[in-house]
Amino acid sequence: MPILKIKDLKKIYHTKKREILAVDNFSFDLNSGEFIAIVGPSGCGKSTILKMLCNLEDKSNGEINIEDNIHIGYMPQGDSLFEWRTVLKNCLLGLEINHNLNEESKKYVMHLLKTYGLDDFINAYPSNLSGGMRQRVSLIRTLATKPDILLLDEPFSALDYQTRLAVSDDVYKIIKKEKKSAIMVTHDISDPMFRISMTVLKYK
Repeated sequence: MPILKIKDLKKIYHTKKREILAVDNFSFDLNSGEFIAIVGPSGCGKSTILKMLCNLEDKSNGEINIEDNIHIGYMPQGDSLFEWRTVLKNCLLGLEINHNLNEESKKYVMHLLKTYGLDDFINAYPSNLSGGMRQRVSLIRTLATKPDILLLDEPFSALDYQTRLAVSDDVYKIIKKEKKSAIMVTHDISDPMFRISMTVLKYK
């Protein structure tokens, strides 16, 4: 049974001179526990699809149907960590924004940091972390709000290939261990997460 159903999704950007069709006639279903990769060249609208799913962009047409009580978490390109906040405070950011920060939610974040090998770095700043560790912090920040569906927007584009190999396997294991559904977009067919995803959608 799909937890997310998208039908004929469309996005048009309007400028002073013309309309730009970014997404047209895009449809798919996401089932619980499924990992989908959307693959296509840069500028074809992949990131726009994710932004429409999490209400960062308005759709121009089509349907987005999400099962009741399903929560979506968005992990943007790069790690988007705030350099002036510690690892712990970066991980708590989403909870603060949603006014859900309390002792229980903070305890859950501490559990994630310990489980995934970052508990010794809770008071460190992002500048002191490796690229792979920064990506794990970014993922934990997204997981902190307990989403059912993770949206991953080119999550490893800033990493060198060897680091991507190690980190993507690590991130994939975390997603599966936490029993999350996920949608990832990438332009790179050599992306390790693309190769291990359960379903691939090619988008032009």
